[in-house]
Amino acid sequence: MSAFVVEKSHINAMLHSAFQAGLKYRGNFSWYFEKEHKELTTDNADEIGQMLLDENIKSVGHRYEDSEITDLPGRADADYILPFVYKPFTRSPKPVEALKITGCYEYQSCEHPEWEASEAKAFCDALQHRLIDMLPGYEEAPWDWTDPLYDEAQPQRIA
Repeated sequence: MSAFVVEKSHINAMLHSAFQAGLKYRGNFSWYFEKEHKELTTDNADEIGQMLLDENIKSVGHRYEDSEITDLPGRADADYILPFVYKPFTRSPKPVEALKITGCYEYQSCEHPEWEASEAKAFCDALQHRLIDMLPGYEEAPWDWTDPLYDEAQPQRIA
């Protein structure tokens, strides 16, 4: 399995998608990490972006443990890594695009043993959950499933 450091524009797109998801549902995008409610705001977007970038670099560094940070696959030179600055987009990624880039980010960031308990994973899980809610047709789809042709009391006959 290979991994690379994602571009800052990739993380910006994830953050922008989280802002859009927050506006649609609650005003702010939020997630839980270590039993604490976290919220993405314009005041902490740089910090959250840096947390996501750091987690990605940690993962790729674990995968390529014999490499210097500046030799990791993807852009990881010293000038690029710090600091992260959120830059809003003029075009929002569609929910399906945002799901895919979040999946890509997770794939690049899950190489180290601490990933499952990381704040970055908690952020991604919450973002994916909100993005699924934003997919076309999701709101109109039934919450539960019933079929009048199926009746548990009657055994089904195979013709």
